[in-house]
Amino acid sequence: DFVEKTRTARGRTATMTGSEILKIAGTVAVVQAGCDILARRFVFSQEPYQRALSAFERARTKRDKIVKATEESAAGGGGKPRKGVSSSQEKNAKKIQRAEDDCAEAAAEVARRHTQPTFFSSLAFIILYRILSAEHAGRVIAVMPFQPWGLVRRLSMRGITIDEVALSLPKSATAEAAAKVSHHSQACAFLFVYVLCTLSVKFMVNKLLGTHPPQGADGGVGTILDAPKSQRMLKSLGVDTDELKEARKAW
Repeated sequence: DFVEKTRTARGRTATMTGSEILKIAGTVAVVQAGCDILARRFVFSQEPYQRALSAFERARTKRDKIVKATEESAAGGGGKPRKGVSSSQEKNAKKIQRAEDDCAEAAAEVARRHTQPTFFSSLAFIILYRILSAEHAGRVIAVMPFQPWGLVRRLSMRGITIDEVALSLPKSATAEAAAKVSHHSQACAFLFVYVLCTLSVKFMVNKLLGTHPPQGADGGVGTILDAPKSQRMLKSLGVDTDELKEARKAW
């Protein structure tokens, strides 16, 4: 294995192997899998969530039927304008709006059921970060095959102060591999590896084992904010909901 030996500003030598990187990635995977399994067992398989999910499906089906019936009625009502058509259109518009509001409220309820597992999962990874960062403080976890940009270097070398780097390669290593390591800025601290693991391993495990909200209720906090009750509350607090929507779209 590739062995990295780093002399820090304190004069302490830290030695890391590739197995430590796999250990960090495996720990992230196990914690994410545990969070997903517990969330499914104690939240998503329980009656309150299933009831909220069923209510959302009914509201969405009802809304789609109303919209379809209104469109068919408008398409089949060609010819000369008749008396009472405008009032009928107003009634249909109000009916559609009520169906949209009911669907938005049901979607927000489903989204709220997902916020608690997400919060505890985030808390678990904060605790995991504190534990692993204390264990690997000041140690080089990996060495990149290139010198990173200044912005990336601030993250990759965060937590380590290096005066000199000595890299010891196995006898089987090629001269080309050894030539790729030329500067101490290629060293990676724990934080950089942890961020990469959360962006890759954590994401893939959650995709495989996690329970995700249905389409229409998968906007997270945005779904909750789009509900009529939330809109009314924001307006009562003096928030311009139209500007908030534009800001969310831009973000």
